[in-house]
Amino acid sequence: MKIDIILQFAGAEKYTGNWAREEKYIDFRCEPEKATRCTVSYAAEELKKYLNKTLIKAEIRYATKASQDRFAIFLVAENFDTKDDSYELIPGKQSFVIKGAGRIGVLYGVYEFLKLQGWCWFEPGKKGEIAPEPRTELVLPEKYLSFQSKINIVRGFYIEGLLKESEELLIWMARNRMNQGVYRARTEALSRKLGIEGEAGGHIFENILNPDRVLSTGKTMWEEYPQWYGLPGHGEKTKENALRTQFCVSQDSLVEFLCEELLGHIMTEWKGADRINIWGFDTWGSVCNCDACKALGNGTDQNLYFMSKVREYMNRAKECGKLDHDIKLIMCVYEGTSSMDPPENPIPQNMVDAGDYMVFCPIVRCYAHDFFDDNCSYNKYYKDCFCGWAKKVPKMPIVIMEYYNVSKFEDLPLLFTERLKRDIPFYAQNGADGFSYMHLPMVNWGLRTLTQLLFAELIWNPDMEVNCFVEKYYQKRYGIYADIMKQVYGLTEEAGRYIMSWRAWKEKSVLTKLMEWDGGIPEKPLEVDDHLETPDQCEHMGTDSEIKLKEALKLVRAAIRREKCSGCVSHQGSDMAVNPIELQKAQMNNQLEMFLEEDMRSLIYGLDTMQLMHRLSAYYNALYRMDKQKASELWAEIEFLEEKMESYYYPISFSAWKIELLSRDALTRTQLRNTIQNCRKHRLNKLS
Repeated sequence: MKIDIILQFAGAEKYTGNWAREEKYIDFRCEPEKATRCTVSYAAEELKKYLNKTLIKAEIRYATKASQDRFAIFLVAENFDTKDDSYELIPGKQSFVIKGAGRIGVLYGVYEFLKLQGWCWFEPGKKGEIAPEPRTELVLPEKYLSFQSKINIVRGFYIEGLLKESEELLIWMARNRMNQGVYRARTEALSRKLGIEGEAGGHIFENILNPDRVLSTGKTMWEEYPQWYGLPGHGEKTKENALRTQFCVSQDSLVEFLCEELLGHIMTEWKGADRINIWGFDTWGSVCNCDACKALGNGTDQNLYFMSKVREYMNRAKECGKLDHDIKLIMCVYEGTSSMDPPENPIPQNMVDAGDYMVFCPIVRCYAHDFFDDNCSYNKYYKDCFCGWAKKVPKMPIVIMEYYNVSKFEDLPLLFTERLKRDIPFYAQNGADGFSYMHLPMVNWGLRTLTQLLFAELIWNPDMEVNCFVEKYYQKRYGIYADIMKQVYGLTEEAGRYIMSWRAWKEKSVLTKLMEWDGGIPEKPLEVDDHLETPDQCEHMGTDSEIKLKEALKLVRAAIRREKCSGCVSHQGSDMAVNPIELQKAQMNNQLEMFLEEDMRSLIYGLDTMQLMHRLSAYYNALYRMDKQKASELWAEIEFLEEKMESYYYPISFSAWKIELLSRDALTRTQLRNTIQNCRKHRLNKLS
């Protein structure tokens, strides 16, 4: 088949390949025509590459005008200076038009067209690329199609860890229509080409206002400016507790100092970021109680007052040339910064006018129940807060920050398919303007691949048909094992329904209680929340989760054995790989086996972690009941699991604020190593 890819730029026949890779030489903020040419040329390269892989004996070239004897695919960006990423697919008699409102719409349109041909990108890189069967003709839609998302402010991930910088991930995000990531300097140019804006900042004030920080005067921050630190609700203000209360936002000199510090970051290491997270101290409830701060309103009002002052400062800095580009400010709505409850006063108009927005973070929400379930003691509070924020006038845009892989979950094989398909439409229908989640895993997606894909699809179109999408995922990813893996995913999701009660950032999670335990004989049974209800219920639910994970693991292992046997038959006589490139190709020959093995490793780690939590909680209660025989039996199982989990790593992790790559054993990643050691000390002391 002869195909011309038609671009709207003179010289496309010769220079498309060069334009597609010139992002490092373009100022995307100030050169919209060059930016559009770069992105559209990259889209053309992607189109050509994948059509060559799809069509047998295809002859594809770039051009600026159509030829009568060749099929023409037009790539058209209507506006060079827009962030609108909507797009249209327009079939013709001997042509096909992919039209974007802007450059990113063209890129998304190309990927939409390639998906029609049968291509899927389930994971970053070639590993997650699902190819269609080769054929001789294109698949064309019978009618005009248009695509536009209602969710435009943020469709992305929050990616913690400075080493989390991946070109393959960014390309995967663009292929799945995501437009927001965390700013990383080395991949900034690629991000801009792909329409992915970067954010920087976060919990930065703990370092800026470190009481021991030495100033140019020779004094420490605490010695020079004790009045800047918040007045606790109870007790005296001291250097030792200075960071446990929000700083005093009513101090004008402090606000000016912090604004200057922020501007310094924005014009240096954050210069490539378009959005800045400004989050207060992570104090979990303590705000300044001086009369001036209390007069501002609740903790949220104090936070908004400070944010408004920062906005005023940044506007002035832009006017006088100290700040050379527009930025959006992001406020964190989160218990840790005392800003979850809606404000008592109106939202500052200058923030609304600037397009600043808030990120709503329900960190300890329950995943056993829908977000909007009023009968859930955890979710009702968050739902009421969210709806209260959404009803404020003037309204500040709301971005939902979910916690599908928050650090306490430690890369467990947790699935949220039911929650995603019910919660995201609710969020969107009730005022959410964007979506993100913490903390995207960079490797070893395994079963969680479905979470990433479904999340990406739903935040583009919250009203999509989820069941059809999920069914297609199973068929495309697992082929003949689709029905088996559907069972595996279902069992795994059920096993983790109450994960927030087992391990979460809250006082009454099982993990928190075990981590606080000294390992000795308790004075009362293990305290659990109202979802696990009683120690007996906790025991029952732990057993149920183990049974489900064991069954899921059994099914995956059976599929792997079957696939390995079929591989032995189909790959007889294959040549030995002699270099890394050939080895990678050989491994990709059985992509399905690779997927299944990744799922298996994830389930092994999940089962081991669940068993360890379950055994330790049961051991705790056995000691309380003075059931020595049961405690001894459980301790033997705990030591077995301890030794097993010390024997393997799963997986790598990343430092949040330093450029550090960490490799932790599975036991350490459960966060229960010290608990086991405390128990061992008490057992040894008792024996001695």
